[in-house]
Amino acid sequence: MTGEPLRVALLGAQGRVGRLVVEAVAGSPDAVVVAQVGRGQVGPGCFRDAQVVIDFSLPEALARALPFVGDAALVSGTTGIEEALHASLVAQAKRAPVLRADNFSVGVNALGRLVEQAAASLPDYDIEIVEVHHRNKVDAPSGTAMFLVACAEAGRGASATELVYGRRGHTGVRPAGPIGVHALRGGDVVGEHTVWMCGPGDRLQLGHVATSRATFAHGALRAARWLSGRTAGWYTMRQVLGEAPFGR
Repeated sequence: MTGEPLRVALLGAQGRVGRLVVEAVAGSPDAVVVAQVGRGQVGPGCFRDAQVVIDFSLPEALARALPFVGDAALVSGTTGIEEALHASLVAQAKRAPVLRADNFSVGVNALGRLVEQAAASLPDYDIEIVEVHHRNKVDAPSGTAMFLVACAEAGRGASATELVYGRRGHTGVRPAGPIGVHALRGGDVVGEHTVWMCGPGDRLQLGHVATSRATFAHGALRAARWLSGRTAGWYTMRQVLGEAPFGR
């Protein structure tokens, strides 16, 4: 290792993924944790020694912490973000580099590329997305499911596609165009996502199963290494992985 280790602060350090990020950094020779910020610990100076802040918290915690991030790079995996907080993150990206992702798993991001390609190749196929998570997940559908919706839209050259969230009663014939999104909750499932593309004589299934949350922690650390030292702006995991942006 050459040079000084990357100085990382953790927001949401006591959460499931936050603890795994601490472990991932501890096992890395080129990074060091300089702050572990949990609930009630946000305030002036909490990130002062950090080059990168890795966030796996809750929307309200991220909103409180954002004014104190300063010029540090921000890697955020918080889900359930609404419009006002998203706007604050965009504003932060004018000051420092920001990378927010719904899923930091390298496998999920590879799945997104495959979904985009398949949707482009099968424009007349019906698309249904099913996601499964543990019983304690508080938002639905998952951010990853919505990421996969965006990938399918990019493949078809369309945005703001009509979405159908589950079905009940006399629904009538399925129209062409809408994407179905379905959320299952139960047990201790880390995360499973399956994209169905159904045609008149066959169907394609593309999926990903996370067996450990460590995959999210290692992906976030990879993103932090890549993001550190970059100019202010909004970045994506596709850039971290050296892939072209949506639609290319």
